[in-house]
Amino acid sequence: MTDTETPKIVSSLEDDTGERMVDILHHADAGHFTYVEYHRTSDESDEWRQVEDDNAKTYKTKFAAYTAATRNVEWMMD
Repeated sequence: MTDTETPKIVSSLEDDTGERMVDILHHADAGHFTYVEYHRTSDESDEWRQVEDDNAKTYKTKFAAYTAATRNVEWMMD
């Protein structure tokens, strides 16, 4: 396996409006988890835009990535 392998989505969490989402990703080749936040691009589109995070970090477990997302993604704190 290489570190360029596509990560697997292990959880997808959406807000109540369906306009925002966080994916928890498992990078099996590297042995860690990350999370990525997305916002819908428009009301009439099913396209999602990734919210860039210059401080993206890796986590040892799915739970650790989920916990970090709930602390760092503003809408998940509500």
